[in-house]
Amino acid sequence: MVTVSSATATVTAPTVFPLMQCGSGTGGTVTLGCLATGFAPSALTYGWSEKGVGLPLTDFIQYPPIQKNNLYQGVSQIQVSRADWDAKKEFTCTVTHQAGTAQSDFKKPEVEYRDPTLKVLASISSGDSETYLSCWASDFSPAEYEIKWLTINNQEITTKIHEMKTLPLERKDENGTLLYSVAHILTMNSSDPTLNIPVTCLFEGKGEKGPSNKNKTITITKCYDDPPPTQSCGSTGCPEADADVNILNPSMEDMLLHHKGTVTCSVKINKPSLDKISWQSETGNPILDAIPTTNLKGRTGVFNADLTITYEEWVKGTKFVCNVEHEEWMEPVKTPYQRVNGGTTQRPSVFMLPPLEHTKKETVTLTCLVKDFYPKYVFVAWLVDDQETGLQYNTTSPIENQGSYSAYGQLTLSLEQWNDNDTVFSCVVYHESMVKTGTKAIVRSIGHRTFERTNLVNLNMNIPDTCNPRN
Repeated sequence: MVTVSSATATVTAPTVFPLMQCGSGTGGTVTLGCLATGFAPSALTYGWSEKGVGLPLTDFIQYPPIQKNNLYQGVSQIQVSRADWDAKKEFTCTVTHQAGTAQSDFKKPEVEYRDPTLKVLASISSGDSETYLSCWASDFSPAEYEIKWLTINNQEITTKIHEMKTLPLERKDENGTLLYSVAHILTMNSSDPTLNIPVTCLFEGKGEKGPSNKNKTITITKCYDDPPPTQSCGSTGCPEADADVNILNPSMEDMLLHHKGTVTCSVKINKPSLDKISWQSETGNPILDAIPTTNLKGRTGVFNADLTITYEEWVKGTKFVCNVEHEEWMEPVKTPYQRVNGGTTQRPSVFMLPPLEHTKKETVTLTCLVKDFYPKYVFVAWLVDDQETGLQYNTTSPIENQGSYSAYGQLTLSLEQWNDNDTVFSCVVYHESMVKTGTKAIVRSIGHRTFERTNLVNLNMNIPDTCNPRN
């Protein structure tokens, strides 16, 4: 690297931010990152230590700084023991620069643990061959849980016809605590002998002092569409009529890779009087190619109506309306779907970060840093030798910073796969900013390396004409 400087060059101190992995993760280590941004000149060093102990930690990696608008940005990563992290040990990243020294401290965030509110419902109508069990867990934290259906003696039900689990929906309460809600729907044969005994929904979550269990039991009661005056179904067998409508967004993979996706109107109904779920345009006209969900009378549970939208409709923010009709409502419930737009489209910068040295680990993690993009909708895929892979990978939720977004994509693989000298791993980033330029995606690849020899490939460099070697 050649650095050109002058006596009048501006010296700017770095601003330091801590980076911590999302969720609890797996394995025996936790990855911490130290981001230094907005500094000049480019030379600086990182140091890591356990806070209060003073002994330096040496098993970290420092990436070369990246220049943007005459200022630089750099990242350092370290892996610490999960046992130390869970024990609330604190760590410090120190950044030393010509303009001064800056620090950032790391400590496992405090988690507020909350048990859920459980609601269990069952429905079976006269002449219906299927029974529907639903378990609703609301306002729990953190989002680490499992829901099971049990018979007596805590035996898990295995004679199910169909099972559906919703993704966690999140909200913040008045104190800013992030709370989650989920639903688990079970469809069974009404003649199943299991239903002749009480059935229990068991919620297994994470409590402040370890695993937290909460359960609720229901006794199946057959209800009729028009029960005789002498028959009482009870509060658990015949719930009050109501409906919860949720709009499920299309996947980023479908929209950005295949240029069309599915928006789902998901309706939970407790009383068997729902007429129809359909999709309409903003002006109220029915959408002919969106097949409505009908024949719902006498049924309860969760029902979905799908709407296929094009990439162009999604980008423009075209408005659609889910229309839910119920025979006991004077007016249908209308729930809109529309992608919120605003701001100037900005192409992401993509950087492939090799893993830390793993001398005693069975797995390694490759990181793809996607930064400075707008809007926030992005999809990060991974390839092995230019082929789709079944390896485990994930992408963090985009984080906003001064009007643009950043995210990490990570690929976990075995040490044996990483040590294969002939294998090339690639992260592929899809974003709508590339569509207008004719570029389908941004690809960054890394071929194998020993830890003494890292081979990064496909790294693009934009060289101004004034620096062209031919001039």
